[in-house]
Amino acid sequence: MNVYLKVRALLLGTLIGCQALLTISAAEWEVNDNRDSESDEPEVARLLSAFFGLDNNLPFRSNLLCLGAWGKDGMPVIFSHTLDPETLDEDDFSIETRSGKIYNPMCATLRPADDEGENRTVLLIGEFGTAVTDPPISVSVVGNLQSDGVDGAPIDFEGSQIAVIPLDSGPALILAESVPKDVWAKERRGTMCPDESRQVIRVTWTGGVRLPTGAELGETERSLYRVELEKENGQKITIEPDYLADLEDSDNNHFLCLNSENPATSVSFPAGHLVDPNRDFNLESSVPVL
Repeated sequence: MNVYLKVRALLLGTLIGCQALLTISAAEWEVNDNRDSESDEPEVARLLSAFFGLDNNLPFRSNLLCLGAWGKDGMPVIFSHTLDPETLDEDDFSIETRSGKIYNPMCATLRPADDEGENRTVLLIGEFGTAVTDPPISVSVVGNLQSDGVDGAPIDFEGSQIAVIPLDSGPALILAESVPKDVWAKERRGTMCPDESRQVIRVTWTGGVRLPTGAELGETERSLYRVELEKENGQKITIEPDYLADLEDSDNNHFLCLNSENPATSVSFPAGHLVDPNRDFNLESSVPVL
């Protein structure tokens, strides 16, 4: 009987200890889970995309961006944060091909996407392999390239890496963000939103897009954009932009001008209506609004 009581007490103590351990573990997991959630904030430096846009086919006018660019490869690389132009240099980048060859660009420029708030698309120009026999497969930041600190303390992108989107893939939406009026109302190279706009969303594509005819987007393409809004009661509604702006500047950004104050939560665009400089049709894509 005494042995039975001792065993019972031992088992009871073990059970209580396990319960306490489980309680502590659950609490620790909750704290760690919250920390993980907090770590997903935009302070994390990362590349959003790298697109092999043109293979030995940059047009003559590209010499305005980089002397000697005509006939070279072009690769827009998009960052999670706007960049400090003073820290940007062609030596900041390394491109690896499928065979393992390493290339460095001859030029790295924020143009043409260098209006206020846009400085997150770097156009790499140079020789990056051949699309058919030895395509580029990854881009790495190997230099001290930093953000401009608009979203907080400057962060360093050195060590960031991303796989390259192949040449024959179509462009897609990669980013959407709300733009404050003191930015979108300023004069810029591209077309402007109407003054009466209540909300403006900037969308960024993985590469520049035009109509298959080479013309700029128009009313038909404006109506193809879909913007999801959230009403005060939590109901989601989908609208098309009231106006499409930031056109005629040859970059990969558009302004979606809205007459609604209900916050935008996502943007989408259907496949097969726009082409990139390589004349590949766009993919269907949808992105959340930051």
